[in-house]
Formats: sequence, structure tokens, C-alpha cells
Amino acid sequence: MRTAIILAFFGLIMGVAFITIFTEPEDIRKIAKSEEAEIERHLQEVIEEHGINTAAISVIKDGKVQWTRSFGQQSRVSAVSESTLFNVASITKTVIAETVLSLVAENRISLDEPMFDYWVDPDLMDDPRHKLLTPRMILSHTSGFMNWRFFAEDGKLKFVSDPGTTYGYSGEGYKYLAEFVERKLGEPLEQLVDHYVFTPLELNNASLTVRSDLFAQIAQTLDQDGQFHGHYCRPEGWCREEGSFSASGDMVISLSEYTKFLISTMTDERLGIALTQERNSIVKPEAEYDCRPVPDALCPDRSGYGLGWHVFDLQDGKTVGHLGSDWSMVTLAYYYEDSRDGLVVFLNATNAAGISAMVDILDLLDPDSPELHGYVARSKRL
Repeated sequence: MRTAIILAFFGLIMGVAFITIFTEPEDIRKIAKSEEAEIERHLQEVIEEHGINTAAISVIKDGKVQWTRSFGQQSRVSAVSESTLFNVASITKTVIAETVLSLVAENRISLDEPMFDYWVDPDLMDDPRHKLLTPRMILSHTSGFMNWRFFAEDGKLKFVSDPGTTYGYSGEGYKYLAEFVERKLGEPLEQLVDHYVFTPLELNNASLTVRSDLFAQIAQTLDQDGQFHGHYCRPEGWCREEGSFSASGDMVISLSEYTKFLISTMTDERLGIALTQERNSIVKPEAEYDCRPVPDALCPDRSGYGLGWHVFDLQDGKTVGHLGSDWSMVTLAYYYEDSRDGLVVFLNATNAAGISAMVDILDLLDPDSPELHGYVARSKRL
């Protein structure tokens, strides 16, 4: 990792002055006042080159917001602002995970309790492996589920591996976890998120639920032809209904609010030391990470999920974060555990444009980020 803070002392030995240099880690460089105009100019060029509708970026240094900017339009008639809400796709899962871990910290649920006493999906009734499922497996993406049941030929939820044995990212898992929590505690998960996350942090406009009263604040998603199909709507015509809720994606939140949330997760004050360490430790590693796309970027020793968060184990530290991606959005949030330097990038754009732009943004703001390997590889497949 890079170093930036230099402390020196001098000693005279046999008439010769020696300098001993101590360094502290700086994982994302501080943007000096003298650099701001040039950084903004480069970012504006990236936004225009890739046709990004709306972009919002925060740089975090030592657990504090150091620099933040937004670009583009919230809609055809209004520019992006600090109050603009972004659909952050799968980054939604981080808020669900922190809520569930708060319940664990209060001993309201256990990470390793069987879930079948409170919830069994009807599609799994005849598969005895449903009795093996625990919240830990869902949070670490080791449930054995496919990502979405509609990928199956018959459209039914099924196991593609035995629970707890291998890593396999699954949005279905979070829906399953939400059902379990609600049925065990007798409370809607949205209310639990409000109680444990939104209200304490004063995230007053963030929402997991489709609310038409927030539509005027949400950045409009446009297809490759520049057409807006409606909030929470897809180009093929399907729209989510008012009041519907998903534990897997579609949270809307402003850049400043999510940055505040991310910073709040950087310490162990709320969950305690032991649970925070579990959260930030890989349960089942992903396949070996390919670092060939960006030879100069940090190459992780291992990558995978802890409890709700993606983790890169690096030679001298780790990153903790999550990314989101859908047809009209590409989002990324992560921090370096030791330095508490971090980055949040929300791009409201077609998927291909967002992935290509993310490469350029990371190259500018965190050029040796381990996240670069994945984005460069995906951009080459577009």
C-alpha cells in the first residue's frame, strides 16, 4: 500500500547524520485544494466520455469525508444535488447485514441457529437440506442457492450445492433471511432497519420500500436510447409496486447518507470487537483472484464474503465493501480496514457505460485498488 505521512529524527553517530523514516499507511491519497479543479475536470471528462447520467463520489480519509462531488442530471429538468437519491442495487445488502448483525449483538437471533423452525420456502419443502440453513450461511453467501430462482428452467428455488460448503452469491438468500427474521421476531424487516440503522444515523430519506413520495428526489434511470421508463421500472415493462420491499436490492439513498453509514461500520463500537472481526473475515474464499488485468494494482491473497460484506485479504491489510450492478446502475463502496480510507461511487448509467467509467474513476482516485481487477476484466467482456 502507499505511504504518505513521514516522521523523521536525526542522530549523530561518529559525526554523521542519519535519518530514520517511519511511515503510516495511506491507502487513498488525500485530494489537496490545489488538485480539486484538475480532479473535477478529469472526472467531468469521464462522465461525458461514457455518457453517465448521474454520478456522485465521496473520498474518505481516516474515517472522515475528505472530498465529495456530484455530476450530471437528476432528471431532464434538474441537476444532481446533495439530496439526490440513487438506487444502489446490491449495496442494499450491507444495510440488511448490519441490521441482522445488530440483532445478533442483542441476542435476538443467532448466526448459527437453524432457520427452518420459522421459515421454509415452499420450493424447498421436499429437500431436507433446508434444515441446514443458518443466518451465517446467508450473510456469507454459502447458502447453496443460485443467485435468483428465475434462472432455473422451472423458475423454482433450489440448491446448487450443499449449504455451508462453497461460496455462491445469492440474492435469493437475502430474501430468505428477511422471511426468517420477520417470522421469528414478528416485526417487518423495514421497521428493524429503521430502528437499528436509519434512525440512529439520521438517514431520513433512505428507503428500502418503493415510495412514490420520494420519486421526485430519485435520479432517473435512462436506457441506452435515453428513455426513462419510470422509477423502479425496467425497459421490458415490468415495474415494482408501491410499498413493495426487497432485502436484496433497490434501496434508494443519497451519497452523503450512505457515506455516513459506511463510516459508521468502520469501528467495533456498535457490534463489539468479536462480531466485527467475524463480519470482516472471509468464510469461504472465492476462486483464485485473477490479478492479470491490472499488474500495478494490489493483488489480494484471498477474496470472498465475511458476514454481509465483501473482503479482500491483502498482504498487509484488507478492504471491506460491496458493489452493486443492474441494467441502469453501477455502484461501489469500500474501505481499507487499518487506515479507514474509503471510497463511495454511485453511477446512474447503463451497465456497460457504468463499468467502463468505474475503471477510469478508480484509476484516478485509487489507482492500485484491488477492485480495479474485476472492473477491468468485466469491461473487456462488454
